[in-house]
Amino acid sequence: MEKKVIAEKSDPELLALTAAGDRGAFSELVRRHQGKVLKLAYGFTRDRQDCEELAQEIFFKAWRHAGSFRGEAAFSTWLYRLAVNCCLNHRQGRKARPDPQSLAGDLLAGTRPAADEMIAAEREAQLKKALDALPARQKMALVLASFEERSYEEIAAVMEASVPAVESLLFRARKNLAAILRPLKKKGEI
Repeated sequence: MEKKVIAEKSDPELLALTAAGDRGAFSELVRRHQGKVLKLAYGFTRDRQDCEELAQEIFFKAWRHAGSFRGEAAFSTWLYRLAVNCCLNHRQGRKARPDPQSLAGDLLAGTRPAADEMIAAEREAQLKKALDALPARQKMALVLASFEERSYEEIAAVMEASVPAVESLLFRARKNLAAILRPLKKKGEI
């Protein structure tokens, strides 16, 4: 199908074409949504390599499950639901490994970041560690609300939960995050 014609199609139309095996339609869906998917995955993993691998997995699943879209929710909600499930599964299955963006990694690689960059990197590492300490559903709700700037209604749809459940998750996530970060703030580490 011609690129111009594909670009004029709606997301559900492109997904239907994808389900029929149209790679051009799928490429257009990826082009339209890769930024949002990468942003969500990065908000969850806080690691560039992990977020890119996760985004590939999310789009692979979108390709594989394109025929399962029934149109009961918006395409973006369907895609975010798929992305949230991949992020939660990633967290459960990931293995501990050194952070290649860490200060120690920079020093071992022979580079010495400026003092401001070192402080920013340390703060980023502390935030990542604190976010990782949250229960998975609290972290996902917080990422969607804070990094993705999604409304409670959108978060509820993506997480297949009620709005009050989302409010509760966010309240507990913020409370837990504050408790985790409080000792670091007192020490002047953040």
